[in-house]
Amino acid sequence: MTDIKKAFQFSTLAVAIGLTSSAFAFDSLTVFGDSLSDTGNNGRWTWNSSQNKLYDEQLADRYGLTLTPSRTGGSNYAAGGGTAVPGLNLADNTQSQVQQYLSQTGGRADGNGLYIHWIGGNDLAAAATQPALAQGIAANSAANAAAQVGALLDAGAGLVVVPNVPDISATPTLMEMVLSVGLGAAATPAIQAAYASLDAAKTPDLASRQQAIHDALRAAASVVSANPLVQQAAAAQLIAAYDAAAQQASALTDFYNGAEDKALSQRGGNIARADINGVFQEILVNPQAFGLTNTAGMACPAGVSASDCTSSTPGFNPSQDYLFADHFHPSPQVHSIIAQYIESIIAAPVQVTRLNQGTLAMVRGSRATLDGRYQQLRHNDNAVGSLGVFGGYGGGYQRYSGEGKGNTNNLTVGVDYQLNDSLLVGGLIAGSLDNQRPDDNYRYDTRGVQAALFSQLRVGQAWINGDVHYLSADFTNIRRDITLGQLTRTEKGDTDGRLYGARLTAGYDFALTPWLTTGPTLQYAWDYSHVNGYGENGSSSTAMRFGDQNGHSQIGSAGWRVDAHPGVINPWAQASYRHQFGDREYSVNGGLKSTALTFSRTGEEQDKNWAELSVGADMPLSATVSAFAAVSQTAGLSDGNQTSYNLGISAKF
Repeated sequence: MTDIKKAFQFSTLAVAIGLTSSAFAFDSLTVFGDSLSDTGNNGRWTWNSSQNKLYDEQLADRYGLTLTPSRTGGSNYAAGGGTAVPGLNLADNTQSQVQQYLSQTGGRADGNGLYIHWIGGNDLAAAATQPALAQGIAANSAANAAAQVGALLDAGAGLVVVPNVPDISATPTLMEMVLSVGLGAAATPAIQAAYASLDAAKTPDLASRQQAIHDALRAAASVVSANPLVQQAAAAQLIAAYDAAAQQASALTDFYNGAEDKALSQRGGNIARADINGVFQEILVNPQAFGLTNTAGMACPAGVSASDCTSSTPGFNPSQDYLFADHFHPSPQVHSIIAQYIESIIAAPVQVTRLNQGTLAMVRGSRATLDGRYQQLRHNDNAVGSLGVFGGYGGGYQRYSGEGKGNTNNLTVGVDYQLNDSLLVGGLIAGSLDNQRPDDNYRYDTRGVQAALFSQLRVGQAWINGDVHYLSADFTNIRRDITLGQLTRTEKGDTDGRLYGARLTAGYDFALTPWLTTGPTLQYAWDYSHVNGYGENGSSSTAMRFGDQNGHSQIGSAGWRVDAHPGVINPWAQASYRHQFGDREYSVNGGLKSTALTFSRTGEEQDKNWAELSVGADMPLSATVSAFAAVSQTAGLSDGNQTSYNLGISAKF
């Protein structure tokens, strides 16, 4: 038997366990819709609704926001029984809801707000009762729903989430409709008998679900007559009627969803389409994976609305984990799954903006090795025409806010040539392996190959270093984890990218003693990175695709360094202040693979200023061979500081 307390804990905690992406993004949540989203305007449609939060309330909690009904001054305009158009429900419809909201805000929406517009279930239920007019009703509702989303976007709405409608043919309501039409006055006891059968069934897959529904219809037929032949004939007619009605209702759902999707695509804008119907179908195929055991029956007793149903209501069935609370509304567990699903879609583009960090981390590794070589060259006299070779390992460790982390490994080999007393030129190649785990639900690996040209100019005690870099990167094993109830699904993808960069560093060495110098340094580093868009490999309701992304990093640095040259080991230290003149935010377009719609999200703002402390040493091993090593540590990075290190060896000929 399912423990009610356990079910409640699952419904309220599942989102907190499954959703780990940053909640910084929105400053308001506004909802339009029907009973699936209503948090108190006309009711709250799930059992124990005073304790169990609906999906939109869970999303509000996730983003640190408050969501209350509009009738009490809140931002949730959804109302039970609502339709897309006034013609189907004059009192409660999303057209009026959107108009009411815009009239209250002076026609302006929140550019940094999250909006949910979810409507259509009641429109389809009404259309299903008028087969000859059904498609026209659905088309009109879909067009009006899309126009309402457009009105929000025209008013400046930041992001509008538009879930599609789950298949109404799979709701217990359809069975009730078939029994009511087919049995007339005998329908009430027949419905009770059908639910007694349906609620007790286990439905681990589609076949068992279909069998459970047919068995429930046979149970209903047994109430009609005591004659077995009459029962058999009635059951056959009810089953045939149900199967035909289910096929028509399913087709009508697909038509509505397709029509709204097309209208939204033609309109365009920052729309996040959520394939709730896709998740719904996946639950029907394998409910146990999501933590559910019955997808055909309901927890609340027949005839009792979920808005009036509690676990202490006579006839409430706590024996299973149900998809449905009542004949038309999801259970608390499913509300949690919906919240997790929608949040995963919203978060995905923000997670993908992290890919740019992989290319930047790899080029930092090769530059660290090159800096070690620069350090040697500044304090060692090379004869004109001398040739140098060097190689080294560079590594880095990055901590992200929360539990995220990343590490980079880099091997570099290079050659340089002393052109004259002042000028040295050279080149290098490098290979890099980068592993980034920005959060518990997102990670990727990067393989990169780099090439660079560099030079050093010394004029007296002044020096200037310049280098240009090119990096080609392959992003592999991009993994995005999505928690849906008890299921954790991983979507995978691969892509590639590139980076162009240049640095100019200058300094002056004041001699304090014959073996000790100190002085200022200035540096400007420019990097342009590009990551190609990609689609995740799966075809499920959670599979997404993402657009190209570009990044421009322009970091200016000012510092002071001290160099000692006693001979055996030549240590140095440098403290630098760094300022980002380039991009501090990265944006990516994303969308489900099942829709043409895409939306844009911007990642968290990166730090503008920070500090870095570096220490290292140059160690002559012979007259022609030397080693070098260094460690650097950043400070003041709010998203997590970086530690880098390198070890290398060089020889001159």
